[in-house]
Amino acid sequence: MPRSELGSSYPGYRALMLALFGRSGRPPAWRARAACRDEDPAVFDDPDRTDDALAVCAGCPVVEECRTDQLAWERQSGVRRFHPSGVVGGLTGTERHRIHYPPKKKEVA
Repeated sequence: MPRSELGSSYPGYRALMLALFGRSGRPPAWRARAACRDEDPAVFDDPDRTDDALAVCAGCPVVEECRTDQLAWERQSGVRRFHPSGVVGGLTGTERHRIHYPPKKKEVA
């Protein structure tokens, strides 16, 4: 949620920003160039609009940075233990889950 909507007066604002963006507490600079910067965030969490979200990501000039940051955040935060949801970095929650937990190869007896 943009700072203007959340407001720095919100009691948990600093904690939320630190949790989301690390020590700096600020979004990475690449976010200003993201194709989704003016999109409704609900598009990326709505299972009925996955194709719309993926289309936005497909035309994004910073999709690689977004994907890298999201996967690192999920890996570090432990969120990956659960089933990730939504579209981030051009990947669905299911696709990100497979990255964190690739299918095990079956051994031939």
